[in-house]
Parts: sequence; structure tokens; C-alpha cells
Amino acid sequence: MDLFAARDNRNADRLRRIRGWVEDALHLEPDATVLITELRCHEPDCPPVETVIGVLRAGVGAQQFKISKAAADVVRADIAALWVGSCPVK
Repeated sequence: MDLFAARDNRNADRLRRIRGWVEDALHLEPDATVLITELRCHEPDCPPVETVIGVLRAGVGAQQFKISKAAADVVRADIAALWVGSCPVK
């Protein structure tokens, strides 16, 4: 791994876009924290890639949501669906 190589900012841009959608959907306070991680799973009953979204808010605590897609494939409708129960959340 070359620590000094130029970084590919496309993934950072995707995660920033998802974060904005989460902030908009939840009307988050400025001090809320949104964490987004893309995980690969090799277990038999889990999707090969999923995007995990953690939200930390004062007075609410921690919430976690999972979307069975790579971060690059997540769209605004996936984020909106997290709160109406129609998204494939595990």
C-alpha cells in the first residue's frame, strides 16, 4: 500500500452525498454525528456488500441502519425508505 499515492475522492464524495441525505431526512441537529461504512460479508446469510449508517444524537442515542447495497449504489430513495420501513434493511 502506497500511503503517499493520490487518493480516489469518488468514494468520499459518495459518502458525503449519503450523509447529506441522512441529515436532510432526519432533520439532524448540527451536533449530530453520522457514520457511514461499507462492509463486505462472506457469511452465507448476509449480502455480499452492505452500507451501514450510524446516527448519534443527543437525547436519542445511537441508531443503526443497514442497506443491502454498496455505497456507490445507494440513492436518496433508499435513505428515505429507511424511515418508512420499505427499504431492504437488515
